[in-house]
Amino acid sequence: MRATIIYNPNATGMSDEALKSMNMVLANQGIDVFVLESKYPGQVIELVKNANEDNDLLVTMGGDGTLGEAFRAFGDVNQKANYFHIATGTANDTANNLGLYQGSVYSSVKLYENLNKCMVVDVDMLTANKVPFAYVSCCGTFTNLTYETPKSFKKTFGKMGYYMFSGLIGLSCLPDVVHKPLKISYDANGERKITSALTMIVSNTKTFAGFELFPDANISDGKFEVTVLKGLPGKRTVKALSELLYKDGKNFDIHKYSKYIEAFQTDDFKVIFENGEPRLGFNHDGDHAFVSLNDDNSLDYRVSKKVKMLLPQRAILK
Repeated sequence: MRATIIYNPNATGMSDEALKSMNMVLANQGIDVFVLESKYPGQVIELVKNANEDNDLLVTMGGDGTLGEAFRAFGDVNQKANYFHIATGTANDTANNLGLYQGSVYSSVKLYENLNKCMVVDVDMLTANKVPFAYVSCCGTFTNLTYETPKSFKKTFGKMGYYMFSGLIGLSCLPDVVHKPLKISYDANGERKITSALTMIVSNTKTFAGFELFPDANISDGKFEVTVLKGLPGKRTVKALSELLYKDGKNFDIHKYSKYIEAFQTDDFKVIFENGEPRLGFNHDGDHAFVSLNDDNSLDYRVSKKVKMLLPQRAILK
């Protein structure tokens, strides 16, 4: 049996020790292990495509962006190798969603000490105008923070680095919040909506940015969640933020703010950007993404295919 580990050396929690640990766990099970380093953004895509041809198992080690690149690769090929991801990023939303993040990289690696106790699960791959992503596509206010926050902030402060950086640039973003909302139209539950929104999120995850917003989400059920943030008045904003920050949002009920936040589940979503492409572009899995709109300034979101992921039985989704 042959396996290839593809790792991102710039991920927040990546280290030589973590890589050696993953290598040893596989080698101890009689697997021939090859290691490849991703040296620039986007390289994981080509590395996964090539390694998929002659490996039984593919492993990526990095943040959510690394996993997103792997999904993009599987979107273009016939998947031959089973796949799993070891989270070494900052928020690690998808790893939390899969039950694979156990508080440390080493604990996550240990989940694969016996591959015979793992199962292959068909995980939904989403696309925006046929561009694949793993768990989130978003645009609007503050959605650029994940890729614009300096690496030094993330390395030093972890997830708190996002909050600190957002505080530093918050004042400069206020004009955009007030004067440059997203003007979008879409269908929700059989009703046509036209609205000005701060942020739009299409996701397939229980957690987003480390907050548990969608506890009922299931990444293998062929559906995804759409969230449109229309804005909150002053006192309601403070209350919503306090609930969101408390225990990383585990007690946050997004439906309680339905007047200001529209959230629904679907398997097919078309949104039209009335003013053309969003000024900040799109965020796919934490990275800046380039997605071309259709001639009518629309994006079509769909579940396009399945990615075969190898998951420990304790992490299998309900």
